Amino acid sequence: MKEIMNLGNEYFTNGYIGSFIYCVVIYIIGLLIKKSAYRFFNHKIDKYGKAQATSYTFAKNTVKGLVNVVVVFLWLMEIKAFHRLGAAMLGASGIVAVVVGLAAQESMSNFIGGFLLSFYKPFKVGDLISISEKNLVGTVEDIGLRHTIIKTFSNSKIVVPNSVMNSAIIENKNDDSSKFCNFIYFGIAYDSDMDKAISIIQSIATQHPDCVDARSTKDKTKGLPIVTVYCTALKDYSIELRASVHSKDANVGFSMSCQLRKQIKEAFDKEGIIIPYPTQLIYTKENN
Repeated sequence: MKEIMNLGNEYFTNGYIGSFIYCVVIYIIGLLIKKSAYRFFNHKIDKYGKAQATSYTFAKNTVKGLVNVVVVFLWLMEIKAFHRLGAAMLGASGIVAVVVGLAAQESMSNFIGGFLLSFYKPFKVGDLISISEKNLVGTVEDIGLRHTIIKTFSNSKIVVPNSVMNSAIIENKNDDSSKFCNFIYFGIAYDSDMDKAISIIQSIATQHPDCVDARSTKDKTKGLPIVTVYCTALKDYSIELRASVHSKDANVGFSMSCQLRKQIKEAFDKEGIIIPYPTQLIYTKENN
């Protein structure tokens, strides 16, 4: 039995069987550590909700990455060749450090970027964000060690390096400090009743269940309406009206805006408010 256990001593520290058992034990220990960490951080996410989800998600991914690196390192140390290789490279440790540093520069940049995103929280997991320079709009699904995953409206997932996210100009459409304002535009004909059109827009928008009253106490004292409508442009074919309708966030606001356009268009049709479209009159001259 001892001879069998010592088979492969020339290649492995504890022989074939001993090293196999060692690697299995290390793998199980690493798996238990990751599961315990996942259970702990998921419990914290459930307890504190969206407010702390970003920090705990990043911490969970960090633990996973560190455990995987340690497990692989301990496995490799069972191979005697790696011990000899390590001793040979020790004298050239300065060169190795430079080479490794250059090779890992991008990875470290992404890791540091992920840490900064998790610490300063310019956005959180679940927030709807827009990166104008990348023409990207979507919901943050995960912030990992290397990248951030964004889910777009077309249900595709975009993987963006953390270094890019950390340096980009990002619009957070789910800012908790205020309600989201949705601008909805309508064009009516010049001979339509503008005051009547404004009244229809305000009435229908205010009655929508997702419309939020974002007025301050001062605005309410002044008697300002929940939904404000302004004439923003006099165009070639129409008068442009812009309604400002608030919702709790951008996701709800998108759905509400779509519903309001349909409802207000139907109301305009009933009340004789015309939404014009470009037309042309062509005159022809008859030859006698």
